[in-house]
Amino acid sequence: MRLGILDFCPLREGLKPFHSLHESIFLAQEAEKLGYSRFWLAEHHELHYAQHAPDMMVPLVAGSTERIRVGVAGMLLKLHSPLRVAKAFRLLESLFPGRIDLGVGGGEAAPEVAEALRDGGAPLTQVRSEHAQRTVRLLSLMRGEASPAFQPLGTPAPPFWVLGLSRPEAASLAAEHGASFGFSLAHVQSRDDPSIAARYLEEFRSNRWQARPELVVAVSGMCAETEQEARTLALEGVGNPDPHVSVLGNPEQCRQQLEAIAHRYQADEIVFLDRAPDSASRLRCYRLLSSALGLDTATPPLQQTA
Repeated sequence: MRLGILDFCPLREGLKPFHSLHESIFLAQEAEKLGYSRFWLAEHHELHYAQHAPDMMVPLVAGSTERIRVGVAGMLLKLHSPLRVAKAFRLLESLFPGRIDLGVGGGEAAPEVAEALRDGGAPLTQVRSEHAQRTVRLLSLMRGEASPAFQPLGTPAPPFWVLGLSRPEAASLAAEHGASFGFSLAHVQSRDDPSIAARYLEEFRSNRWQARPELVVAVSGMCAETEQEARTLALEGVGNPDPHVSVLGNPEQCRQQLEAIAHRYQADEIVFLDRAPDSASRLRCYRLLSSALGLDTATPPLQQTA
């Protein structure tokens, strides 16, 4: 089983955003040494996160590492132009060939933020109703199947991930267009439903960009030397109660829980969102998980085609 990291870049109490940004870069460097497969950054616009532009963080993280895959999971397409996103990620793939991932989610931001980002574009109600069409347009632009053309031409499209968390429509959309699918168990609206992942695997249509389905499941949790310590740290990190912590305990317990989720969802890989309250317990969490799962530090980045 492969294991990746999902990073929300949380602000730490008493520290400036600068410190959290560098914490994320350092964590990606350590993740690469520990054998993690990919490092994904989320797009959020709440003020308790230190960055709101993950596509700008991707080249900083990729440029500070050598092998690990780096991407966004996901770009909130309701807030961005598909062409703008396509141009950014083709450029990133040209700079870091074989290492970039583009994930697209259906989330939103506060109305004030959404309005400012869209800057007078189509009404948000219209964009909501057109989310599937906008996702397909972005995928077509990335694959060179839609106009206008844009540079750098000749660059292969990075792997394209359609992200979902509770409804089967995202799984069907990914399957119909031969894209990868990421299912989240780490969101407030997530639903533990392996049938959604099964639908994607059953309906997937291979194409010249992607021959087989690629499925990742996102989980949140905390690993520490003992179960009690893990519970204490998770509560400090997210508050009580939090129903979205699905992996929790000592290294052996976490290994068993991760393997059980991967089996239930028939997943190729899991990405882990830690609930650590500080950088030290966060790094220790990932070191313990790497050791428990026997991650191969010599493994090169996963090669995919979108």
